[in-house]
Amino acid sequence: MITSISAVVREIKLTQTQMRGLQPVNGVQESVFLQVTDDAGHHGYGEASAWSVFSEQTPQAIVEIVTGLLAPALIGRDPTDRAGASRAMDAAVPGNAVAKAALDMAIHDLVGRATGLAVHTLLGGDPGFAIDLSYSVSRPDPASVDRVVRERADDGYRIFKLKVGALSPAEDVERLRALRRAAPDAALRLDYNQRGTETALRAILGTARDSGVEFCEQPFRARQLDRLARLRGWFDVPISVDEGVSTAEDLEPVARAGLCDVVAVKFGRSGGTKQTIELFQSAQRHGLAVYCGSLNETRLGVGAAMQAYSLAGDLVSGSDFYFPYEVLDDGDVRGGPRREGARVLLPEGPGHGATVPAEWFAESSARTVRG
Repeated sequence: MITSISAVVREIKLTQTQMRGLQPVNGVQESVFLQVTDDAGHHGYGEASAWSVFSEQTPQAIVEIVTGLLAPALIGRDPTDRAGASRAMDAAVPGNAVAKAALDMAIHDLVGRATGLAVHTLLGGDPGFAIDLSYSVSRPDPASVDRVVRERADDGYRIFKLKVGALSPAEDVERLRALRRAAPDAALRLDYNQRGTETALRAILGTARDSGVEFCEQPFRARQLDRLARLRGWFDVPISVDEGVSTAEDLEPVARAGLCDVVAVKFGRSGGTKQTIELFQSAQRHGLAVYCGSLNETRLGVGAAMQAYSLAGDLVSGSDFYFPYEVLDDGDVRGGPRREGARVLLPEGPGHGATVPAEWFAESSARTVRG
């Protein structure tokens, strides 16, 4: 039986500057960490990444949702009834996928630790699951693109995603050319993060073809299906949807209309294990490829997502799991995915295979709900 749920906001240092549009992002990232405890004293851990760059919710708002609405719906429940826990959270409050995913993560971790089993074993996933890392390039000029790509290539990276749409179309074309020159044999992708225009896409199409770009991610704002339909009429680079699809229900109209080739799945945005698996299954039914996305979690969150992704079957090569290895100083996290060059393997050990310090949840800033 679940007896307590604790939540705390922690600052995670960024070890390098990341560009978001034209603005540098550095300093710290605030993340929410959860601890779920049962009546036998077992703990499970979860994480909600709410970096203001990508999230509409603040970490503090997530803590309020978890402790004020979701925890009371879970206290006293049998943690092995994981589907029941998901239904209880949906009944308690609509939406709030990131908060629900963090609790789902912690409950699965708790059950795994209590039984001595890895979560992928509980789910029936592939114990040998591993995936390559893709590095997202956001530098604003060709010279810095060249430099960072060569550095990452020396570290073993062979997959790069160029962030485009914040600068002029001509500048993005030159950045793409610089990337291809720096990594002539690498797999390349483009990511507009909803910032694309028809003018920009027409400007970059020829260079994208010449550079062998494998897919273009989220060119327009989410739900703008009419614009995607028009784009498909002349843009012959495969399209990936990201921000436009969080759940299997979101994917249905996009897939039925033939508007994409790839779906970027993010565990936190989908709302948890069940919802993530349902999205995989929907993509497979429609013959779409699946790409492993991330909300910039630490190794705790990445390890948890990988447990679910181990059920996905065929995946597009690469993943957005580079953040805890290149950008975040998450040294307080113990365990997590094992890195071999630019590739990560499932964590070892029970549950999700990663923990955070228990003393975090005894701090004065932590919030705890008990039965």
